[in-house]
Amino acid sequence: MDWHKTKTIFILTFLVLNLFLAYQLYLKMDKNNIKTLGEQPLEERLSNNNIKYKGKIPVYRERQTLISGQRYSFTPEERKDFDSKTMTLSESSTDMTLAFTIKKPISLKKDRDEAVSQMEDFLTDNLIRGKEYEFFKYDKEKKQIWFAQKYQEKPIFFDPLNYDKRNELTQNYEGSNGMIKFEYNDKGEVFRFTQTYLSIMRQGDYQDIISPKKALGRLLDMGYLDSGDKITSIRLGYYSLASIEELQVYAPTWSIETEKKHYMVNATDSKVLVLKGEE
Repeated sequence: MDWHKTKTIFILTFLVLNLFLAYQLYLKMDKNNIKTLGEQPLEERLSNNNIKYKGKIPVYRERQTLISGQRYSFTPEERKDFDSKTMTLSESSTDMTLAFTIKKPISLKKDRDEAVSQMEDFLTDNLIRGKEYEFFKYDKEKKQIWFAQKYQEKPIFFDPLNYDKRNELTQNYEGSNGMIKFEYNDKGEVFRFTQTYLSIMRQGDYQDIISPKKALGRLLDMGYLDSGDKITSIRLGYYSLASIEELQVYAPTWSIETEKKHYMVNATDSKVLVLKGEE
């Protein structure tokens, strides 16, 4: 027996065995790390990614239903009632899209929250259905303030840039949505607004929805949230799921906004939609 050859074989065998065991240990540790990351509390995951949210995670009901909405046609009598000392119904109005001119432009307060509250008071005081809308977006670049119709205290979300266009033939907004859009000038004076309204019905049985934490986790897992992002808003509402002729179907949806982007996370199947203004 050649002792030198035997010793070399033993050394090589142990070396290969050690490499194999080291590789197995690495796989086990890597698996445990992945498992640990998945079990990390959301707050810890956000902190590790330097993602901040100063607000409180909203309270919600764990079971919700789909809803359907159909554009409401205002009657001639209703349209007559809208003319008042405060505003005038514009000739460009249609039965489903009302356009108003405010006779004495409203000087917006400089503070954003105070300005929103100011327009909420205007809706309550001047429109029959004014209480059925809530604040949605403040667009300083386009000088617009948007309000969304709500159902059972939850807003019906939409993409404002998509609904800033009218059908050339009917002059109605193409999307089946309930909204109010205020417009103001360079002096900060609101001088006109547009309104649409939905007739809403509940659809189907109640079903479980994901929590806002799971919606945030979904955005993290899919890489939508970047390091340094600041979350500005988390709200539960409804977003368009499908359209059947003039009927629009809406699903319970988590609206999550950062300073840069706006995400819609379907609360029933966790699908993510990024609002970019064009769909």
